[in-house]
Amino acid sequence: MVTDAEAKTGAKISEEDAGDVDPRVTRVGRILRKTHMDEIPQLWSILVGDMSVVGPRPERPEIDSDIQTDGTDWSKRWFIKPGLTGVAQINGATGHEPETKLRYDIKYVREQSFSNDLLIVVRQIWMVLIDAVAVLRGEDPEADQTDN
Repeated sequence: MVTDAEAKTGAKISEEDAGDVDPRVTRVGRILRKTHMDEIPQLWSILVGDMSVVGPRPERPEIDSDIQTDGTDWSKRWFIKPGLTGVAQINGATGHEPETKLRYDIKYVREQSFSNDLLIVVRQIWMVLIDAVAVLRGEDPEADQTDN
């Protein structure tokens, strides 16, 4: 992120979630995001037990408060530990679609199982590998994610 990225705007959802370019992200940051390398620090949260590998993706508290006020039943997703990946992520639902994201998160809470988690992890790894190969080839991985 650029220095003081949200100083004028306050906390906001990434414009990349809507398919645009996020002006808060540096050139190096774009590469880290496209290759999912920006997720590596969250592995520490998993190791210390603050997060799970699979579960509803956490939002920053400021964003979480804004989403709660829009009338969706967002708090139901808090019954489970947040995860590095989840059903919403493997289906392309982002913070710009809180109702869709919530629907996937609630589906996960209801259908949580080891086998379901394993399928989600395998699909996420596959998606990350596809994105990494696209970046290595000089392609835009976002352009091909219409059916992920």
